[in-house]
Amino acid sequence: MTLPSNPDSEVVPGRTCGTCTLCCKVVAVVDFDKPPGVWCPHCRRNEGCGIYETRPLDCRTFYCHWIVEKGLGPEWKPERAKFALVTSRSGVTAFVDPGFPSAWRASPYYETFRRWAAEGAQAGATPRIVAVRIGTRAIVILPDREIDLGAVGPSDTIRLRSGPGGGVNVEKVRAGSA
Repeated sequence: MTLPSNPDSEVVPGRTCGTCTLCCKVVAVVDFDKPPGVWCPHCRRNEGCGIYETRPLDCRTFYCHWIVEKGLGPEWKPERAKFALVTSRSGVTAFVDPGFPSAWRASPYYETFRRWAAEGAQAGATPRIVAVRIGTRAIVILPDREIDLGAVGPSDTIRLRSGPGGGVNVEKVRAGSA
């Protein structure tokens, strides 16, 4: 799994959003108090943003992982996969359309998520969180299991930590606690 350092310069040639507007549903937009899993009031489904020229900075700089990752085929385009992959320094999150809550479990997605989790857990590797978000619910995929964290708020964080016997575990840290 590669994480782009400057997505603007790394858009895969020939890839565009086109009719895909799924990120406008599955990703939260703080500037509008739009929670994850509901359509943005400015989205024109299958067309794009109704306030494109004045959209918030978070929307201006957003790229789903399919747009920037050459290794992901057409089956990973969000409108087809029913989830949008979002990368960060800590890992990758599949923001799933609540209308298709099990889409991430289909092949080849689930097997790939498990592989990414295993790669991130290898000795010497930089730990990476592989998470699935369905609205506010978060599920973390580890090499050997899944952990359903339940509702995770916008200010909460998810952390990997060492488990018993050198394994990997995960915890939800509520905003304001450390």
